[in-house]
Amino acid sequence: MSSNSKEVELNGVEEMELAELLSRSSCDENKENEEALDDDEDDMELCSPQPRNFPYSSPNNPRDNTLLKRVRNKKLKTKHICESWIKLYSSDAKAALIQLLQFVLEASGSQYLLPSNLKFPFDNMDILIMATAHFGNKSLAYPLIMKSADTYVEEICNFVQQLLNMLQTTSIISDKCFLKSFAGFLMVCSDSKVRPFRHTSTLIALKMMTILNSLVTWEQPQLKEIWLQMCANVFLPRSSDVVDDIRHLCIAECGSWLQMYPHCFVDLQHLQHIYDALKDSCPKVCEASLKALLQLFHNPKLKAFCLEQGINHRVTLLGLCLSSESELAQMSVRLLITYYRVVPHILDMSMQHVLEQLIFASHRGVAQAAAELVALRYKHASSDKERILVLIEVFLEFQQHDHTAYLVDAFYGHINVVLAWQSMVSMLLDDETLSARQSTVLIDILTHAVKQAVTGEIPVGRYTGELVRQPHPYAKDQAGTIILPHLATLLHKYRNCSQDLRNLFELPQYMTLGHSQLTDMLEQFKDLLFEQEQLLVLQMGAKTLERLNEQQLVPCDFLETLLNNVVTNYKIAANAWLAYISESSTKRLLMTLRLLSAFYACFDLDKWQLSDNLLAILQQASANSSVASPPTEALTHYLSIVYVALSWDLKRVQDLANQNKDVADECYTLSNRLKKFFSINFAIIKAESLITDVACDAFVYLCDLFVLFADHLRKSSNGSIQALEYKSKRTDHEQLETFLELYVFDGTVEGSVAKLLEPHQFDVLQSKRRVLVSYLKLVFHNVMPMMRACVVYQYYEQYHPVFGDIMRATMERSLSMNPTNFGMTVMHTCLLVYRRIRTCYPNAFQAAASPDFNKLLKLAKLLAELFYIKPLEVRSGVAILHRAGIRFAVEITPDDPSAAPKDLLYLSVVQQFVPQLLDQDIRDVLESMKFIEQAPLPSRSDEWQPLFSYRNSLEISLRVGSRR
Repeated sequence: MSSNSKEVELNGVEEMELAELLSRSSCDENKENEEALDDDEDDMELCSPQPRNFPYSSPNNPRDNTLLKRVRNKKLKTKHICESWIKLYSSDAKAALIQLLQFVLEASGSQYLLPSNLKFPFDNMDILIMATAHFGNKSLAYPLIMKSADTYVEEICNFVQQLLNMLQTTSIISDKCFLKSFAGFLMVCSDSKVRPFRHTSTLIALKMMTILNSLVTWEQPQLKEIWLQMCANVFLPRSSDVVDDIRHLCIAECGSWLQMYPHCFVDLQHLQHIYDALKDSCPKVCEASLKALLQLFHNPKLKAFCLEQGINHRVTLLGLCLSSESELAQMSVRLLITYYRVVPHILDMSMQHVLEQLIFASHRGVAQAAAELVALRYKHASSDKERILVLIEVFLEFQQHDHTAYLVDAFYGHINVVLAWQSMVSMLLDDETLSARQSTVLIDILTHAVKQAVTGEIPVGRYTGELVRQPHPYAKDQAGTIILPHLATLLHKYRNCSQDLRNLFELPQYMTLGHSQLTDMLEQFKDLLFEQEQLLVLQMGAKTLERLNEQQLVPCDFLETLLNNVVTNYKIAANAWLAYISESSTKRLLMTLRLLSAFYACFDLDKWQLSDNLLAILQQASANSSVASPPTEALTHYLSIVYVALSWDLKRVQDLANQNKDVADECYTLSNRLKKFFSINFAIIKAESLITDVACDAFVYLCDLFVLFADHLRKSSNGSIQALEYKSKRTDHEQLETFLELYVFDGTVEGSVAKLLEPHQFDVLQSKRRVLVSYLKLVFHNVMPMMRACVVYQYYEQYHPVFGDIMRATMERSLSMNPTNFGMTVMHTCLLVYRRIRTCYPNAFQAAASPDFNKLLKLAKLLAELFYIKPLEVRSGVAILHRAGIRFAVEITPDDPSAAPKDLLYLSVVQQFVPQLLDQDIRDVLESMKFIEQAPLPSRSDEWQPLFSYRNSLEISLRVGSRR
């Protein structure tokens, strides 16, 4: 048989189909049988089920004691089985060989039992044809592709290895019968068009070649001849097989052969097959190739040839370095670095530039491999200062990757330059040659290095196979010893750069602080905070003081004075602004509001009684009164301050209630403030100037407070706390949805999505995502009815590139909470879009042909993917979706009794969810459809096409699923 890439994939054929199998020349039509098994086939026996027409109850039945069953019997030792087979071969070679051939057939899944009177020499092709006709398993299942196949493969390979090892001490290995007969049968089976035979025999043949390659000496030419025949008839054709697993077997075994070079039967040309596999479309095959090449390079006899081929394939390797398969990318980078160590010219400057950028890759292994290249390329740097400068220059070279934490993480743990804090501090204090940009990068590197060394946390967004924290021992003490004595000086020197100051403000969180040095630092903090205008700097300063206060390192009088100054400065600035509005008074007001906002988020400032005054200011601004309205930024800060004030109030009354104190008055006041704040925020999002930062903030705070004051407050034993529960109303949800659709899903879809993906639109995209997350948070926390989210889910397919992750996370959560409700939610999501289409296209034929309906089908397919998660647990959701969809489709009957229901077209949408139905549910749906009767002629059959298509889809799915 020929072995081209279009081989027929047959897993079970009845005898009546045998003639057709032998005469078939076209192979393309059965290529779909290459697909993997369904999960439901896990529990199938590794050996195919026995045909029903054979009785196997007899204790003397030869099928009950086959070689494979003995090998798989855990009570029997493989050594004893091999000894028994050798003993049988010595007395009856034919019977022993028949057992071995039967072992191959049964391991493939065939139920064919070789007759004991088989003529010798065997007609291998005739045996294969008969075995093909006796496949008992009609599904795509066969042992080697089951989920539990690893144990099965191990048992088979272990038996073959032990048998051949034991044959080394006998004359059987070199006689003219055993190897020739067994190898010949394997070569014929490996060329079969039936995948189970081809896959299983290739596995056994390759393992046999590996064992012979390692145990047989060159002084046995007959064995070498058989090995080379198997190489030509098994390895070479199967290394380009259509099945990924078979190609993987070939490349993996070839790598193990070459590891023994030159003491083996292979030659250098076999190494070319390993390199050719780098271009394979299957990641698993490429991975096997890369693993082999990384090992083979260390063989002195192969190093020169590896380098030569590496230069020829460097472009391919570079492409794999950029692969989305992170394991492939990591191994490819390491392989290129291995070659680079010996032959630096293998990578030109452009290639080095590409690889160095990978230190900012999202996968940690890839980034750390790229960091090794950076260290190699700049190995001339001898001192810490020179190496730190290299680090800075590398970062500046790729300014589009503004992520210092990724750079530090790439070097952390194996290249100690990021831990040279003493040198970094010295450079920041004394090196006048550093530019402002270099100093900023260095401070950023220092801060992230200290943070990672102390906490062991990897940066957000970077992933790795082992999410294990690796803090550096004594890092906190070292940071305190090295950095803290100079921190006040650094703060003073770099006080004019907000980014530098923010990083320096963060450092004390990761240090062991001494009291004498702490006092100077706190005074420096206080002076700088009242000078700063940047909100991020102020927030970091307040956060650091909060952390230090939690450790009881901040003196009470210092903190009290600081907070009092924060509030007093605001009051003075607010009164000055109200008295005379000018540019300077407005600037002063904003500065004090930023500081107040930053500190209120970290410290409870209730004792200064700011909430009522701020609510009054917001009420006037939202009512568009004649009183001068604060600037937009001031309004955002007022909203933020009131929001955190309400949060602090809730925490405080809960703490008091837990202490069995009376909180009735406090809860009454809090409830009134909460209602006022809700009223203000709804007024803001309904105002004409909807699309503003103020409206977005108002929206987010509304959603957050709905969650904060939700029904979980009922669990409190205090009645006053229970009364604080706010039950959001339908009108509240409608107002939120109106703003959501206007702001998040505005304009034409194609234009909006494309525009949001542009780099300069990053801030706008994040703002829209923030609003969307806030709304879906209400569904996520079961504050709002699940079905209201239909207004968002209808855009799932259209806005998938920018919001798909947020929507999917919410839908998965909803599905796990209540599959039935979620099924109805999905049904109504599709219904929402369908009704809009039918409004534009009243005629069903025009609607079905419209582009909008095609998009609806795509949306349905995308939503259907969610139900693949734990199908048994979510089956109720799928079933209710189908039943409700059918009811809607036939609900409105036309006046003409011979016409199809008006909305029968909706069944085409429901049909997209058929693959998610389980077999029993399909039967129930088919049963429920019996009430739908096609009208008698003269109705048009094409009107009923959605019904025919839906029913056929159910029936086909039931037939296909019956094998599971």
